[in-house]
Amino acid sequence: MNDTPSGTATPVGDQIRVRMAPSPTGYLHIGGARTALFNWLFAKHHNGKFILRIDDTDVARSTDESMHEIYDALKWLGINWDEHYVQSERNAVYDGYVTQLLESGNAYYCYCTPEELEEIRAQARANKQTRSYDGRGRYLTSEAVQRFVAEGRKPTVRIKMPDTPIRVDDIVLGSRIIDPTTLEDEVIVRASGVPNYNLTSIIDDAETQITHVIRGTEHLNNTPKQIAIANALGLKVPQFAHIPLVLDSSGRKMSKRHHGDLVAVNRYREQGYLPEAMLNFVVRLGWSYDDKQEIFSVDELIEKFDIARIGKSGSVFDIKKLEWLNSHYINQLDIAARTDAIIPFWHKEGLLDNSTTDRDWLENIVEAVGERLTTLQDIIPQTRYFFTDAFEYDPKAIKKWWGNSEEKRGKTSEILTNILQILEETPTFDIETIEAAIWKYTDENNIKRVAAMQALRIALTGTSFGPSLFDIVVLLGRNEVLKRIPKAIAHL
Repeated sequence: MNDTPSGTATPVGDQIRVRMAPSPTGYLHIGGARTALFNWLFAKHHNGKFILRIDDTDVARSTDESMHEIYDALKWLGINWDEHYVQSERNAVYDGYVTQLLESGNAYYCYCTPEELEEIRAQARANKQTRSYDGRGRYLTSEAVQRFVAEGRKPTVRIKMPDTPIRVDDIVLGSRIIDPTTLEDEVIVRASGVPNYNLTSIIDDAETQITHVIRGTEHLNNTPKQIAIANALGLKVPQFAHIPLVLDSSGRKMSKRHHGDLVAVNRYREQGYLPEAMLNFVVRLGWSYDDKQEIFSVDELIEKFDIARIGKSGSVFDIKKLEWLNSHYINQLDIAARTDAIIPFWHKEGLLDNSTTDRDWLENIVEAVGERLTTLQDIIPQTRYFFTDAFEYDPKAIKKWWGNSEEKRGKTSEILTNILQILEETPTFDIETIEAAIWKYTDENNIKRVAAMQALRIALTGTSFGPSLFDIVVLLGRNEVLKRIPKAIAHL
């Protein structure tokens, strides 16, 4: 991987070259992860190159923190890049192209103030016009320019949109012709001197010899503008492929505004989703291979990925599907690997520290939990009681199994007292011996096994669910069990 921030790509001939161009204004969106994945798979399938380009032209909102969060999210997913560029380090390149556009007459300075622009927009709305700028900057006299400069106005630079139709060819959506009357002269350099997205994007696509631009349909309106800029500069236009939106269950676009961190990739990392599950989930948001195969390895995705199999309609974000996939991938891990993945979550919760802990004991806990994990974070409620007795007894569990009357609680206290004595006297503290002794007690005294087991489970764990009770008893150990049962009896 090349982490050089900027530079010019070497000649590539017919090699496929694609890019992911996120703005570092927040976390990596699920839709952005899908865009990266589709580009990466397309490049890998064709033995091409995948370029990461940070589009940080929005100076006010771009942050280094967001940029590094994007890097971390992509690396976690296993999406590594071959080349890397940061647009803010390439301003001298853009300045040269802007000069070319001005000198060729394909761009001009616009001295309109914000107040004047709002007046122009209001007039356009009143007249039901599609353009919100009337192009008056094209026709400024030298005297008017001198007056505006004397007033201290800072001009923007606008591209002159052509008067002829613009053809947009799209691999996914097909071809369409854009009526030039629907396009206005786009600002390509702000009054601050910072170039705008549509200018920098198409210049960098040409400079880095991007062959295909695979991106979300939210960029459809930018495409004819970028083609117009490329044509004015004599730059080669890449092939475009616009992929459908990611939607929620009600058909609304998944967005940061409406869905918060539900669309943040790193949220899923923090909650204990595996990157393999995320990749397998995200790739199916718009792409399909057939109606049968649900689970793909990375190698299979690289082999089978084809832009032609990307659909035109939006794809629904189904969290249940992601949970199912994640559970599948967790269960595919052997106990050692699963324990390695779980340990950081125990540490984060403060259940483990840096002191040496019996590795075999931890693996036995993970094995006892078995296939109960949807996410790695689920290990916390499933196992907290192995590390501490500072837990509350679940009120619902108490009511159901310990009883909600003095008589029933008295019976539970009697059962726990007898089990305590049995466990004190058990010669060896192993599953077979303990199980036989407790079953002997319940059967001889006509006590329902489930009632005794749940009473003991709540006493030891505070909950009525979890791994096999006898696994819990042995993993906690004799001393801890004999300490917790009296505490539960006192609570009764």
